[in-house]
Amino acid sequence: MSAEQDKKHPAERAADAGSSGSAHEGPSTPEGEPARPVLEDVTADSTHDQEIARLLSEPEAVSLEILAPALTALEPADAADALEEIDSDAAADVVVRLPEDDAAADIAAMETHWAVEILRQVMIDYGAEAVARYLARMEADDAVDILQALPEEERERVLDVIEPKRAVQLKQLMRFDPETAGGMMTTEFVSVDADLTVGQAIESIRRQHDIEFSQVYCVDGRRHLVGTLSPKSLLTASADDPVRSLIDEDLDYLRPDTDREEIAAAFERYDYTEMPVVDRAGRLLGIVTVDDVLDIIRAEHTEDAYKMVGASVGEAVYSSVWRKFRGRFPWLVINVFTSMVAAVVVLQFDYLIAHLAILAVMMPVIANQAGNAGQQSLAVTLRGLVLGEVRGRRAWPLVRREVAVGVLNGLIVGTAVGAMVAAASLAGLHQVPWTLGVIIAVAMTASVGAGCLVGSAMPLVLDHWEFDPATGSTIFLTMVTDSVSFLTFLGLASLLQHLLLGATGSPA
Repeated sequence: MSAEQDKKHPAERAADAGSSGSAHEGPSTPEGEPARPVLEDVTADSTHDQEIARLLSEPEAVSLEILAPALTALEPADAADALEEIDSDAAADVVVRLPEDDAAADIAAMETHWAVEILRQVMIDYGAEAVARYLARMEADDAVDILQALPEEERERVLDVIEPKRAVQLKQLMRFDPETAGGMMTTEFVSVDADLTVGQAIESIRRQHDIEFSQVYCVDGRRHLVGTLSPKSLLTASADDPVRSLIDEDLDYLRPDTDREEIAAAFERYDYTEMPVVDRAGRLLGIVTVDDVLDIIRAEHTEDAYKMVGASVGEAVYSSVWRKFRGRFPWLVINVFTSMVAAVVVLQFDYLIAHLAILAVMMPVIANQAGNAGQQSLAVTLRGLVLGEVRGRRAWPLVRREVAVGVLNGLIVGTAVGAMVAAASLAGLHQVPWTLGVIIAVAMTASVGAGCLVGSAMPLVLDHWEFDPATGSTIFLTMVTDSVSFLTFLGLASLLQHLLLGATGSPA
């Protein structure tokens, strides 16, 4: 390497190397022969994937000079996974050795918290200017997600050095709530003036060649959305035809304050691939694309899963100990008090448990069955609410079906367990009355039915009162199913004692 090259930023050296032959280019062929397409099975590891896996098999010994060029052969999502395998300091050193377009795409494909951690390290080692260059090469919505996750002081440092026009664009997007259409949309779309001819429109689109598109948005002189234009209609029309004669004016749109759950539901229901976002004056602000909606769906499922068990909504796998503690501890405190309800129920029958030890063995079995059945009903009901399948008159028929399923399952399982206990008693294996098997069957039937009732009804009630139906649902479900199970089982066992045992508690 020459002394002049050695002084260059690692990304500049990578760009110089890429100009003489990039790993993304197809295989060379003898002169005069057409290049063969490179076909890959997306479900199988490519040779590049295998090479990266080999390099990362010993992360502490990986050579950054070898890893960086190897990453350029991967898709951004795969390169992002590889960078997340190594610590942020080493990942930052790898990122700056990549061509800047590749680095920006790889960072945008990462989980946001990892992208922020790596870029903060890049800022420490190479300055805010390096971070600004990567954000300038990302789609606007991806750049905004990262900027909003940066600490405020570091965010301002980046915005101060980024290209002014881009900074204004990003600041405008940051005004919107991240969980709304305005916060999700990208401002990179192809638009043409509705008053142009087809030939003029095609020339206008050519000037926007760096933007990928599947729809052309037609606007008037004040940026009001007039309609959409398909690329096919442009290609098949005459150059002198007016664009307005080809416009599809029947289109749906989103407001910038539309919540992301509503967006995901609309995309899923009507099979959109993208939707425009317009303000109240009808001006086109941006578009929401299906790849962002897939991220919404995953985020919503993650959020609901976290809320169900009382974990912090913003928590990630590698969040700090403090963040994990702060999000989980309050729910664990609540769980202590809800568990006390079941404990108080058990305490009322301490004399009975002391006399019949088998009750202590069977109690968790019945409670566990009721809890699992309740979780099943809860999951089905929550999914129905999220997908909009449960509404109006459909709600209570769902509850009735869930209870019926619970009673049927409880009856079959309870009868089987009760029969085993009764058989063991009749065979002399346990010094308990065989009728305890009947009590177990009845208690499990009632408990599992109650678990399904609570699991299906609780989210419906919360949703009716406009509370999030997923929040802490498993904690409260466990409280109810345990309490009902213990009360039913021990109450019936107590009745059995009075009927079949002597007043002193000795066997009849």
